Amino acid sequence: MATRKKSASEEELMTPANISRVIRLLEPQEEGVKPITKKDACQILGMSYNTTRLGTIIEDFKKAQARSAQRRAELRGKPASREDIVYIISEYLNGETVDGISKMTYRSPTFIKNLLEAHAVPIRVPGHTYFNPELIPDGAVRDRFQLGEIVYSARYDSLARIDSETKTEKYGYIYRVWLLSEKWLQSANQEAYELASLQHLRELGVRI
Repeated sequence: MATRKKSASEEELMTPANISRVIRLLEPQEEGVKPITKKDACQILGMSYNTTRLGTIIEDFKKAQARSAQRRAELRGKPASREDIVYIISEYLNGETVDGISKMTYRSPTFIKNLLEAHAVPIRVPGHTYFNPELIPDGAVRDRFQLGEIVYSARYDSLARIDSETKTEKYGYIYRVWLLSEKWLQSANQEAYELASLQHLRELGVRI
């Protein structure tokens, strides 16, 4: 059976947050609060008025939430396996968000952040700019890199390949790198202190 294609309004409005909101409005927990109509619920989700489809969407969402809650409960308090750690770090370095990884692994965002920090993974921070790069984790600081090595550029928030090396008296080693993020794909000059080594993650088993 072919999957029904969503309309433009559904693509925009039928989000987990909106579905959760619709459920709360249809099933208010406070005494005296009148539930919204199913027609209003459909409008909130950007879909045509269809009570059968609305019911299916809500039921599927509740089942998915229940499965997620059960899986998170099963994993609560259990340490991540080596395979889990490698997967989480790999996904993060490839651009996945902490919230996205949390949903995929059924671990809390705090668990994911703590794991990344414990393994000296360079953290992306909202509001990052070229002129305000994040500090390199202590476990990833190096004063020299090898040609061809893949590193992380804090200034550009991107994986980068070391292409050439120059040593100066004032700044130490300066590298010409190729920025690997799709938003850049260009060369840049970087001082060593702006680059994070990923060698410790390779030794853990992360493919970089």
